[in-house]
Amino acid sequence: MRLIVTAFMTLDGVVEGPGFDEHRDGKNAWALRVQGPDDEEVNTARVFTADALLLGRKTYQIWAAFWPTARGDDKLVKRMNEIRKYVVSTTLTKADWQNSTIISGDVAGEVAKLKQSPGGDLVVYGSPDLVDELLKHDLIDEYQLLLYPTILGSGKHLFRDGIDSHNLRLVSTRPLSSGVVLLTYRPETKVPTSPFVETYSWTEEQHQLLQAAQHAERVLATVLFTDLVGSTTEAAARGDRAWRRVLDRHDNLARQLVDRWMGRIVKGTGDGILATFDAPTRALRCAFDLQGAIGKLGLTIRAAIHTGEIERRDGDIGGIAVHIASRVLGEAGPNQIVVTRTVTDLATGTGLMFEPLGPVTLQGVPGSWDLFEAAPR
Repeated sequence: MRLIVTAFMTLDGVVEGPGFDEHRDGKNAWALRVQGPDDEEVNTARVFTADALLLGRKTYQIWAAFWPTARGDDKLVKRMNEIRKYVVSTTLTKADWQNSTIISGDVAGEVAKLKQSPGGDLVVYGSPDLVDELLKHDLIDEYQLLLYPTILGSGKHLFRDGIDSHNLRLVSTRPLSSGVVLLTYRPETKVPTSPFVETYSWTEEQHQLLQAAQHAERVLATVLFTDLVGSTTEAAARGDRAWRRVLDRHDNLARQLVDRWMGRIVKGTGDGILATFDAPTRALRCAFDLQGAIGKLGLTIRAAIHTGEIERRDGDIGGIAVHIASRVLGEAGPNQIVVTRTVTDLATGTGLMFEPLGPVTLQGVPGSWDLFEAAPR
């Protein structure tokens, strides 16, 4: 048997929710809204020329709920219910839909056995997780993809991010009156190449120019994160309206004090702020002032400060320095301002005090980091 993967696919590669099955953002039925008579003809012909269907659990459950009582072409409905169906699942214990068999355990081995049995086509519909498993074991003989003139913007893709590369050869194309294009591909064993690989390869100078342009958006900055301690408990005790007023006062104070110390608020974090400064001492002075001002509201904050390179991103910032400051915030307790050794080294001789807290490991950040609690002298 030939194993054929077929799918309704948008221009951005989404295969989720082509019919009235559930889409995560409610963007379902995008294929049905476009479909025309020749689309229906192609889809019907594929079912009648197949000997069996191979489905992932989710696709199987959707179809098993729909087709037994489906309306429409009586012959198509009859065929869908009578055709042999294999469902790949590690969780299903029974498959009640007519002519259905569960495949579990060694999926690749079981599918390989099916392919060795006599007959026509074994057709996989959608089922991205199943397609991923079949790709790993080179079990797919052909892809018949119906490409829809739709950009959906969200949803599950047929091919997962991060899989190995697979080269395909275009066998045929068939444009349909709806604007849908039927694309047929088969696996290509040879890795393609052409003279253009050499023609358009990058020189060392071009790489350096690109790196210089990208690094233009990287700057050295001091990053300050703050967080209100016990905000959930406070919100529950004060009520939504009163808590919203408290947060508004917090935000106003934060803006005033960050401005006073010549910093920039990048964004609010719900019950705290992310801000940057051009010097660690200004970030520290701002944190001390904010600690006192917020304390007068009957609240407690914690703060974290780190100096390093950041990336400017359309009003936001990124880079490892931001991740480090965020992780350091998790090490701070109530009324603590915790900083990295980088900050203490740069703030030497400024009259500030730093109490060692010892080395820690920050999640997702390499190495061990020495942390200190900062305080005004």
